[in-house]
Amino acid sequence: MVSDSVFAASKSEARGERAMAATKHRLASAAALRSLRAGGNVMDAAVAAAFAVGVVEPASSGIGGGGYLVYQMGERGGVFAFPMRAPLAAVPDMYRLTGAPAVGSFGWPGVEDDANLEGPRAIATPGAVAGLTAAHAEFGRLPLDAVVAPAVELAQYGFAPEFHDLMAFAGQAGKLTRYPELRGIFLPAGELPAGIEIPGSRYARGDPLRAEPVRIRQPDLADTLAAIGEEGAGAFYGGLIARRLVDAVRGAGGVLDRADLEGYRPFHWQTGGAPAPLEVTYRDTRVRAAPFASGGITSAMTLQLLSGTDLSACEHNGAEALHHYICAARLAYADRFAYLADPESADVPWRGLISPSYAARRQAGIRAKAPARFPAGDPWREEGRRAPKRPPGSAPAYQDGTTHLCVMDGDGNAVSLTNTLMSGFGSGVVAGRTGVILNNGMMWFDPVPGHVNSIAPGKWPLNNMSPLLVLGADGVRLAVGASGGRRITNCVTNLVVKILDFGLGPQAAIDAPRIDCSTPLTAVDGRLAPAVIEELRARRHRVAVIDPRYTTEGMSPFASPVAIMRGPDGLRGGADTFHSAHAAGL
Repeated sequence: MVSDSVFAASKSEARGERAMAATKHRLASAAALRSLRAGGNVMDAAVAAAFAVGVVEPASSGIGGGGYLVYQMGERGGVFAFPMRAPLAAVPDMYRLTGAPAVGSFGWPGVEDDANLEGPRAIATPGAVAGLTAAHAEFGRLPLDAVVAPAVELAQYGFAPEFHDLMAFAGQAGKLTRYPELRGIFLPAGELPAGIEIPGSRYARGDPLRAEPVRIRQPDLADTLAAIGEEGAGAFYGGLIARRLVDAVRGAGGVLDRADLEGYRPFHWQTGGAPAPLEVTYRDTRVRAAPFASGGITSAMTLQLLSGTDLSACEHNGAEALHHYICAARLAYADRFAYLADPESADVPWRGLISPSYAARRQAGIRAKAPARFPAGDPWREEGRRAPKRPPGSAPAYQDGTTHLCVMDGDGNAVSLTNTLMSGFGSGVVAGRTGVILNNGMMWFDPVPGHVNSIAPGKWPLNNMSPLLVLGADGVRLAVGASGGRRITNCVTNLVVKILDFGLGPQAAIDAPRIDCSTPLTAVDGRLAPAVIEELRARRHRVAVIDPRYTTEGMSPFASPVAIMRGPDGLRGGADTFHSAHAAGL
């Protein structure tokens, strides 16, 4: 139920028969289609798009970050995981605390000089190149240099930033001006590149009939990408590029070292293997996600908590359906903050958390009204043991940079891939003569020592990425994912519910009002009917109504998704309407 008085806009749903790509930038979608037209498969296309989007969406993604790739290729399915990792020299007390209770987008206690949020000491070991090249080596059909070629060309010859690109640049103006290398690339002539070039001058506005748009060129990054295409991941994690990365970081006071790069290995979990990808049943489908310390398990738990409720009997975006969704999401978040951590450093009840019996016990506590609080549960019972002594949970006081892409073909082969630099432009550090913007992955860690997600040498942080594939008896039905930090899990599960329970198409599901439970207040889209919002409050939900104009102005508090759906009528793609995101089919 949606208020009729609110302006709404939408992108056209993309259609395709042979294949579909949905990414956060039209040039990345074009890179994916280029690989498909050249005879590549969906893995070639996804890897091509991932390299390309890091060039044209530099505030959100790039080879200096890390991510997850969920796939189904023929009879084989699985997950490649390549998140950032703490350097070996990182220690629990490496940051001095200011006493501020909550700062930054993740709401951790404050650190002097925001050293965990930006700058050289915020940099974790990047995993994107290792993961993308491993996935391509396992399943790709085209040569790696051909797959990377679109990204090389975009970096070498440049791209003209569009509205959303410029908005991202403007939103990170402080970081762009603080770091000279970053400023030199993305603020040509010291200004936002929003005008046109006049022949003979570096940057000026003039007659549009005689001039070209200002283009962002990244020749150093082009050389780095070309080397990766020719030599593989070894070009990035060893040799000259690795030396330049480490020299730039350590020279500025960071702790990343050659051993961190040389020792990085991505994970590959395959169905039927041990450990296997995370899969849970929702309605008549299997939902596949990344296991362990990602957003995947929280998304899976949310759906399992909803599986015992017949949402299709409720009204779409009515108070009853939203009440059950909010309760499920908040119970999943309560367990997330209490238990989840790097499986190599903490005893986490992974099997118990995703057990159907545990979900049933938790769901039984959902009443007509919301409880006063949503406590963590006891998943240890499902594992037949008592909770061991462990560090306290790392719960933030409250809740930028991530991208997502999907590629699917008519045979049901599919990839759902999320990659991130963390905050906008990551750490802000561009490693000299590589063009690589390095992540601020240390922001994932709790800076207070002694907690379950505190810093430790070589530790894997708990992160929010949650690419999903939804599979039916006839193969992959839906690929979905989003950017948006802690808001990602609610976004992707919202979309799964809208598509599977209420029959919406991917674009309609993306454009419909959504909610988010990643902060103490539940954010609800102001396009919901006032009576629905009041009913949620009557059910004791703490609701913050978001002015719908935020969405149209590009400042939505909800995550930014893309999705591809496969059905009897072919492939259908959807993308965030108020973002540069773009879906296109063949």
